[in-house]
Amino acid sequence: MGSGYWLDLGLLPYAPAFAIQKRLFEALTTGRLPATIILQENPPTFTIGRDGSQANILAAPSQLAALGIEVVEVTRGGDVTYHGPGQIVASPLLYLGTVGLNANQYLHRLEDVLIGVLAGYGLSAGKLAGYPGVWLNGSKIGAVGIAVRNGYTFHGLSLNVTVDLMPFDLINPCGVPKMPVTSLARALGRDVPLAEARGWLRRVLGSAFGLELLDISWPDLEASLP
Repeated sequence: MGSGYWLDLGLLPYAPAFAIQKRLFEALTTGRLPATIILQENPPTFTIGRDGSQANILAAPSQLAALGIEVVEVTRGGDVTYHGPGQIVASPLLYLGTVGLNANQYLHRLEDVLIGVLAGYGLSAGKLAGYPGVWLNGSKIGAVGIAVRNGYTFHGLSLNVTVDLMPFDLINPCGVPKMPVTSLARALGRDVPLAEARGWLRRVLGSAFGLELLDISWPDLEASLP
């Protein structure tokens, strides 16, 4: 088993969180960083992937402003999705050659990770052909959107834990009209501590990629970079 970093940025706006991810991705690709999993929550944000369209945001800019929802175009695959407090976003920075996967296999491995986390709660989730992500009782509970450059990965997955689901009504999630969306809290009928869900995610991700994940803070990691 190899070792890597577990970096939890906490609640951070999308742009500065992704600036950190870009800096660490550069360090990874130049051999200055081991495999690293970045965890974050974001304030209310719609992100539009490389294959996405502004047309899949159904609300007017004035409504988004009133709700405090930011719109950001991003470099992952896929269309539009929502990020907000109570949703865990995990971005594995890995070299695919070390885990023996191609990009498509890696995407499906991330789906398997989400399925494994939900299994820890006694929930039987699955995949839906043609629709990346993970589904529970006909509703989407986890999203996957990756980017790969020269065999190195960034972006990743998100899991709806206690997130407010209302903003999903303001978009065509992943470009699909009226896609039903759910959360772990709704599925279980109870509140779910985010720390608990992060713990499950850490165990399943570490197992999926053969990594012992070591806690590190962003100030400590930043100080270690040349």
